Formats: sequence, structure tokens, C-alpha cells
Amino acid sequence: MYRTRWMADRLQLSDHVFPVLALTGARQTGKSTLLSNEPMFADYLHVNLDDLTTMTQAHNDPQGFVNQADRMVIDEAQRVPDLFITVKKAVDDDRSRRFVLSGSANFLLLRQIHESLAGRAGYSVLRQPTWSEWRGANKPSWLLGLLNGTLPPEEDTSAVPDIKTVLFTGCLPGIRDAMPAQAALFWESYIQTYIERDLPGISAVASMIDYQAVMRMIAITTGSLLEYSSVASNAHVSASTVARYVETLKTAHLLDLVPPAPLASVTSVRRNWKSYLFDAGLICSLLGKRTPESIDDTLAGHLFEALVCTSIQALADLDSLSIWFVRTRRGPLHEVDFVVERDQKKTAIEVKLSDHVSWSDTEHLRWYMGQEPACPAAAIIYTGTRVLHLARNIVAVPWTML
Repeated sequence: MYRTRWMADRLQLSDHVFPVLALTGARQTGKSTLLSNEPMFADYLHVNLDDLTTMTQAHNDPQGFVNQADRMVIDEAQRVPDLFITVKKAVDDDRSRRFVLSGSANFLLLRQIHESLAGRAGYSVLRQPTWSEWRGANKPSWLLGLLNGTLPPEEDTSAVPDIKTVLFTGCLPGIRDAMPAQAALFWESYIQTYIERDLPGISAVASMIDYQAVMRMIAITTGSLLEYSSVASNAHVSASTVARYVETLKTAHLLDLVPPAPLASVTSVRRNWKSYLFDAGLICSLLGKRTPESIDDTLAGHLFEALVCTSIQALADLDSLSIWFVRTRRGPLHEVDFVVERDQKKTAIEVKLSDHVSWSDTEHLRWYMGQEPACPAAAIIYTGTRVLHLARNIVAVPWTML
């Protein structure tokens, strides 16, 4: 059964502005399913360049391929780069024509493609569904409310499965409701058939052993400051190799880098970026975890932060939000996991793997709001089930409300 994605509204809006829609994202996030089931694409001709015959046809005769229909969805479009120039000419000749170009690799970074579609394409990234989205709820508004100083009302929410099971299973649509043993097999296959086979096609991989070592080190340090030299030392490769592989993972939407927030009143803020692999289930598999019970509490905390990061990133993609973090490097240690910003308004978010939170957990949020006048309210995202006001301008929010 198809579950409507929040991204559909953004695509509908973009369709009124751009003749070409480019939809990217990691493999298995549901791009093809969305394009096949959303009513707005019902009258489009759908083609997939994963099919060898179709890809050959597109490569040999891109003009004839594009002229099959006035409205086309071209899945895995990055496999035939020449198509982008042909699509450009088609929409320049007739602005009523519509194309959707979808792909797992971030083809938008390829210079010739970007230049071909400049001013003609609306770009969107589809991530795995958040918990609220997967359960059929409307896109939450409380995060935008915090930017204006409005807290969501106190209320009880529904209980959820064991958090370690959720983290172990991961959030991709095809595996979300699976049993842990099925999830373990899924992620093992995901790594073998995509990360180890397909990603080297995006960037030159001199050694698969080195590539795997870098991936594992990034998994181990998820949620931490990304230190290229440290990863290089532990993976026994050069820092330049780490940088190249990090760029490859970003290109494939498998890695998010969160920058430090600019804070004019504090000059000792860390300048390194934090890194998060895109799914906790992937991290578990890379670290050799075979059951939810094998996840210790320390690792669970990092995985939970990665889950929250992915969920906030999904909302940021939809609502044009920027995401930062704050961590001081001198004097009293202060750290805020995420700072969300739009239109020069900010809110601060702490992530806590606990079913209970209290006033004492708000120390860093209170410090940040004291330093940043543009931050009127803040939140702790936790594993409890109740929305709870911890202060006049600080709220505890269950992660299931993302």
C-alpha cells in the first residue's frame, strides 16, 4: 500500500514554476514509488534507465527517446548524461513540456548537468520517511512554531516499539516494519549491492579495503566532529583519500555534514563539522551489530542522535530550514546538538536518549538562548511519550512527533 509522502506537496508547487523536476536521494528512500503513485504524475510516461534496453535506447537516440511523450518521468536519469542536454532543448522549445529526472546518485553535482538545467529545474531530495510521515500524520508544525517562540501544547502521545529495535531496523520504507533478522539481511545486502558496487562508479576507489575501512570509521564516529586526520590514521589511509570518500558519500546522500553555527558573542566555538550517516540501521550493519540487543547504551545514544538528525533534515528540505550545531572549545563546555534557522530566526534542539527529562537537562539550551537573541524557544527531543513544558520557553518533545 502506498503511503503519501510529504514531498508530494513540494513537487506540486515546483511543477508550477519549473518545467523540469529533479528528485534525488539515497537508494530505497521511495523515489520511484512516489513518482509511480502520486496522482500528479499519472499521465506521465514512466521510464527507468536501470533497464538495459531502455538505457541503450536513450543513449543511442536521446532526441527520439525524449520525444516519446510531452510528459516523462525518467528514473535513474544519471545513467545517460546526454539526456540532460536533450531535455534542456525540449523545454526551451516548448515550455509546456514536463520532465521529472530521478536518480540515486546526486547527478546535480556533475558540472555539465548542472549547467544544462540552470534556471529550468527545481531540485528536491527525498529522504526516508520520518516516524510521523510513515504513520500517515500531517507534517508537524511545532518546529516552525519554536522559531516564533510558540511551544506545542502539553499532551500524551502513543507508545512506540523499543527504541533499540527502531534504530537497528532503520527507516527505509522497504524495511521499516520488518523483523530484526530481516533488517540485518537487508542492510547486509544494501552494503554489498549498492555501497560496495555502485558508489565506486561515482568516484575513483583505488582500494575497496580502504573504502570499507573509511566507511566503518565514519560509522563509529557518527555524531562526532569529523576529523579527517583522525579517520585517516585509524583507517590507515591518507587524509586526501578520506576527503574523497566523504565527498562520494555526500554525493550519494549517504552522509550529512552539519556545520557549526556562527555565534558572534562566542569566539571559541568549534569550527569542524559533525557527520551523520543517513540511517541508524546502516550504521549498525557497518559496525557488525546483528541484533538490537547488541547495541549498548552509548552507541544507542549516537544512533538516536543520527535518527533525529535525519528527521530534522527531512523537515529542513521541505521547509527551507538551515541546520547547525554549537560546541565550545575553550572555557566551560557548552554543546547544542542542533540549531535550526529560517529567516534569521532560530531554535535550539538537544537530543536525549531517555524516557524522562527535567529542568537540569536544559542547561545548554538556556546558555545558548542567553547568547543568541534570535532564539526565542528551544526543545529537547527524547524517547518519552509526553510533550512537556520544562520552562516558559523550553519544551520536551517525543521523537515520534518528528
